[in-house]
Amino acid sequence: MDQFTNFTRKFSENLTPFAEKVGSNFTQFRQMASEKIGTSAPLTDLPRDYLETQKRFDSVRKIHAELLRLSKKYALDDGTVDLAKIQTQFIDLSHTIGDKISSMGSTSSKTQPQPDQQPAEKHQTIQHQLSHACIDNAEASGLEEPLGASLYKFGSVYDKIGDLRLKMNNDIMQNVVGILQSDITSNMNLAQNSRKDVQGARLALDSLKSSLKNVSSSKQAAITLEVEKAEEIFVTAIEDSLKLMNMVLGSPVVIESIRNFAAAQLEFFKDSEVILGTLVSELDEIKLTQDALYYAGNDN
Repeated sequence: MDQFTNFTRKFSENLTPFAEKVGSNFTQFRQMASEKIGTSAPLTDLPRDYLETQKRFDSVRKIHAELLRLSKKYALDDGTVDLAKIQTQFIDLSHTIGDKISSMGSTSSKTQPQPDQQPAEKHQTIQHQLSHACIDNAEASGLEEPLGASLYKFGSVYDKIGDLRLKMNNDIMQNVVGILQSDITSNMNLAQNSRKDVQGARLALDSLKSSLKNVSSSKQAAITLEVEKAEEIFVTAIEDSLKLMNMVLGSPVVIESIRNFAAAQLEFFKDSEVILGTLVSELDEIKLTQDALYYAGNDN
């Protein structure tokens, strides 16, 4: 066993930097395997504050991932038939906001060179689908009739609400999904990788501690120095990991994201309330007129 150990030590001294990395990974893997089957020495304990920070970090990482998943789903899945069409509008939303109402009644405008593309835009949300269905049937029923007029008013309002929904979706994608995704690719991943560094440093340290028990007295001093260096690396890795995890724990990103989500919804519902309030009042008036005509006709 000693001859094999001496051979591997001499061989490793001639390794290239890449091979040294492979050798280090193999040492860590061997130590991990020894721990799994219970043949290694007692494990080096991780500090209590590190373990507690890990738990808090895992909790934040979990809610972070859930918020990202659900926010994206909320913004993309709004009752449309074809989700692929919804996703494409986030690439360039600006050309779809504000031009639908003006283009509806403008038949001679130069801004309508491709009328065949407009129905696809109208179907981007369930609100646009309602608008399209009502306006089509309003024209068939006759815009001068109470039913046709009501359907047209309803369709026109829901076209605007569809635009508001698109804006809300875009705000959520940019100001919620965007900042959560950015945080994952930076701070969250750095902190997670630092935990792997701690695990690797601990495995390397425990491997050296195990080998210290099996070396001759003449080699013990050299191995002891290696153990001390490994302990320094281990402590540094823990300190760096704690710093990065605490940066995530103290970050306002999650709070900012849920605030932005609520703000996007608030704007949508407030603007929708205004135009829906006007719509309901107008429909009430039409209904009263229709009620009078209907019951008067039946009385005769």
